[in-house]
Amino acid sequence: MAADDSAAPEPRHGQAQRENLITFDLPAQPLVSALEAYGAASGSQVVYEGALATGRRSSAVKGAFTPAAALRNLLIGTGLAPRYMAADGFVLIPEPAPAAHRNFPLNMAPLPVVTRYYGRIQAALRQSVCADERARSGGYRVAVGLWVGGAGAVGRSALLDTTGDPDLDATLEQDLRNVSVGEAPPAGFAQPVVMVITPDVIRECRADRDGAPQIKAGP
Repeated sequence: MAADDSAAPEPRHGQAQRENLITFDLPAQPLVSALEAYGAASGSQVVYEGALATGRRSSAVKGAFTPAAALRNLLIGTGLAPRYMAADGFVLIPEPAPAAHRNFPLNMAPLPVVTRYYGRIQAALRQSVCADERARSGGYRVAVGLWVGGAGAVGRSALLDTTGDPDLDATLEQDLRNVSVGEAPPAGFAQPVVMVITPDVIRECRADRDGAPQIKAGP
C-alpha cells in the first residue's frame, strides 16, 4: 500500500528541486540499506526510529522519478510513510491506519510534537558536527544512532557504519556524545533515533564561517 499523501504532505519550500527527475536503480532490499541508497541518490535527509526499519524490506525503484515519487514507491508494503520536515528532509512514521482501526498508546505524545522533536535532534547533531573542524573536513556519509536521556542530552550513541577513516570515526563518536537537544524526549518517544550525516551537511558546515549553521528545527 502506498503512503497516504494527505497524512504526509510534501514540502512546499524547494518544490522546484523536487520536480526534477532522478534516475533510480534500487533493487528490493533490507529497508535500512534501501534508505541509505535512496538518500545518496536523492540528497534527502532521512530520520527514523531505528526499530522501525528492522525486518522490513523495500520495494524496487527503477526508472526516472521525482525524489518524492521514488520514496513512495520504495516504501510500498513497508507500512511506513514519510512526513517532511523540510524540502530535503523527512521523518519516517508508521503509515496512518483508518480511524476505526487506530490503536495509539495512551501515553504517546501527538505526532506533531514527536516530529518537532526529531527536528530538534537533527539540529543538535548538525550543530555538534559543524562545530568540530575535523568532523567538517571531509565529504563522507555515515549513519548514526542516538539515545536521548531525560535531561535532553545524548546518553548513548553509536556509529552504524564507518567513514573509512578510523581517526574520523573516533572524532564523530566524541561529537555524538556532546549532542544536547535541550529538552527531554516527549512521552512515548521511541529510541534509538537513526540519522545520516551526508556530504551536503558537511558542505553546509564548511560554508558557514562560524561552523554552526542555523536550520529549522521542526516541520
